[in-house]
Amino acid sequence: MRFQLLAARSALFLFALACAVALAAVGAVRLSLAPFDTGFRMMIGATAFGLLAFAFALVWLFGALRHNRGEGKLAGLSALIGSLFLLWPPLHTMYMGLTSPSIHDAATDPEDPPQFIALAKARKSGMNPPTYDGSEEIHFRGVTNTANYMLHTYYAEMTHPRPQLLMTKSKLFWRAFEAAKKMDWTIVDYSEKDGRIEATDTSLWFGQKADIVIRVREAGPKGARVDVRSQSESGTRDFGSNITRLQDFNDALY
Repeated sequence: MRFQLLAARSALFLFALACAVALAAVGAVRLSLAPFDTGFRMMIGATAFGLLAFAFALVWLFGALRHNRGEGKLAGLSALIGSLFLLWPPLHTMYMGLTSPSIHDAATDPEDPPQFIALAKARKSGMNPPTYDGSEEIHFRGVTNTANYMLHTYYAEMTHPRPQLLMTKSKLFWRAFEAAKKMDWTIVDYSEKDGRIEATDTSLWFGQKADIVIRVREAGPKGARVDVRSQSESGTRDFGSNITRLQDFNDALY
């Protein structure tokens, strides 16, 4: 069946092309040969080639099952399985972007967010300012309102800290410190006296950095609480990564 073999080979070629474009995009950004926006656009192209590869691989699979023939088996299966692995990261990022508010800075206490000290001094020209702007208006789920409103309304249960009664500030501080280490964050600075931990996290593919500050303070006469903030160093949209980081930290802490 020539058509079945052609579909398998086309799928494998498109998959190889998608891999090449994706590797070029990641390499260019990580080696500082291209800005993130350029790498992101290249990844969109790689995703398009990956979707075409998956489509041709499905055509091959349908023909192979219908006629019970194995022409192009190695090429077809390689493209089918490989394209699934290739497509998962960008499609998941796209899904998170569509289902998350268009922000780049998130905090468990938007009204009084933790402040960067050491990491604020390390910010370079062209990076996002370390100040928190919860009054910025964004459009999300058919509503236009401030970033603070969106965090309170849609993500309060996910990110809101739970005060720990009968736990001293010092004990909770070191518990938060260990949770940050468990997250594989790079701890940059910390002060038990100030109840402050600052760290950075780097994305897997493009190496995009986010700055994190954890604040531990007393809550009531016999308790303490932790607040955490995560801000992307660059870009105006984080595709849900900072909110997810807050949730994962709370899960690791509690």
